[in-house]
Amino acid sequence: MADYDIVFLKPTRFEDCLKCVDYIKTDKIVHINLCDLDSDKSQRVLDFISGAVHIQEGQIINPGEKIYCSIPKNKSYQLDYKELSNNSTSHRFDEEEEIIPRYNKR
Repeated sequence: MADYDIVFLKPTRFEDCLKCVDYIKTDKIVHINLCDLDSDKSQRVLDFISGAVHIQEGQIINPGEKIYCSIPKNKSYQLDYKELSNNSTSHRFDEEEEIIPRYNKR
């Protein structure tokens, strides 16, 4: 592959995420714009890519709405703005989120 560090991709269907995974396997930073996908397809793509990032021991960051970046383990980055979330822990999409049930009393 060519000598570059970052790849910008905008998948239009689930099958396009295979190309993303190929770049992730070669330790490229992959900027993924999911704006053209509905929420179900976006979640499928993100789940698939999260598995590849997890295997490579990298991480995924969310710098904007429906925008994700895979960061290889040997790369560093800086977000030069405050995240929208009040949660100070890192956002990892390959970890399960605790679901707290709510019960309605009748």
